[in-house]
Amino acid sequence: MKNKKILGLVELVEVQGTEGSIRKKALLDTGATRSSVDIRVAAKAGLGPIVNSVKVKSKTNSEGFIRRAVAKAVFVIRGVKIPVEVSIEDRKNMPYKVLIGRDVIHSNFMIDLEKTHHSNKILDEHQ
Repeated sequence: MKNKKILGLVELVEVQGTEGSIRKKALLDTGATRSSVDIRVAAKAGLGPIVNSVKVKSKTNSEGFIRRAVAKAVFVIRGVKIPVEVSIEDRKNMPYKVLIGRDVIHSNFMIDLEKTHHSNKILDEHQ
C-alpha cells in the first residue's frame, strides 16, 4: 500500500484540460463510483476528448436513466496529479461543481472529516 495523503470532505482541486486549468472546491464522495465535473467548468478548462458515455439512474427521466458524456481530464489535489475520465453533468444547482469519486480516492487518498468539518453537516465548511 502506498503512502496515501489524508484529505477532508471538501478540498481545493485544479481541473486541467486543453484550454487551461480551473480551481474549484470539490466534494469527495465515497458513494460515487466516478468523478464528475460541471459542464461549464469542463468547457472552460477544455476537457476532452469525449471517450465514452455512461448510463446514470434518474428519477426524473421516463426511461429511468440518462446518458452522460465521459471526458479525459487531469485533477491536481494537494500536489498529486491524477489523469482521470470524468462524467460531465449540469451541476449548476449543486454546491460543488466538482465531485471526486472512488475512481480518484481509492488509490490516492484517505478521508478525515475533521480536516474540513466540525459536525456531520455537508456544508459546515462554508459557515
